[in-house]
Amino acid sequence: MKYLLPGLILLLSVTTVVAETKESGAACALDPGPEAAVRGYLTAMKDHHFEDAYKFVTATMTDGKSVAEWAGQQKKMFELGGVSIGQIDVRVAKRDMKDAANCAASATVPNVLHAGDVLNNQGSTEFETYKVLLQGKDWKIDSQETLFDEPRIREWFPKDKIPAPQETADHHYVVPET
Repeated sequence: MKYLLPGLILLLSVTTVVAETKESGAACALDPGPEAAVRGYLTAMKDHHFEDAYKFVTATMTDGKSVAEWAGQQKKMFELGGVSIGQIDVRVAKRDMKDAANCAASATVPNVLHAGDVLNNQGSTEFETYKVLLQGKDWKIDSQETLFDEPRIREWFPKDKIPAPQETADHHYVVPET
């Protein structure tokens, strides 16, 4: 009996720590901020609202440029390249963890993007990941990676069909005249 009370206290303590860890991990997974940052950025870029897109990226993504300088550069690149963004399919973020009980201020957000440009006016399907950081109260994109090899694509998009180049012909994009 004298060992029962300390054992019970220990059991309750462990149960509480496990429950809090699960809740913390669940809270990380439920935070819509990382996905919202990627969706906001891509929507602004699709609509050619480059000044709006700027608020979703870190200084790393802008090379430290001012809003006007960066937005002007993006506008010129889109015009010269005939870039046209079609469908955006932002997926659930994978939140990084500092440890078993605490969320890190970073996440990776997968996205499937349909886009075209002057060299690819039929468009293509791109499998991407975005590294997103929490800066103050805002989630911001710090880097973007386009995945090309099947093992890397499968890591982030295990159930998606990877279209053959000729299968992207049904995604037609209007290339803006320059």
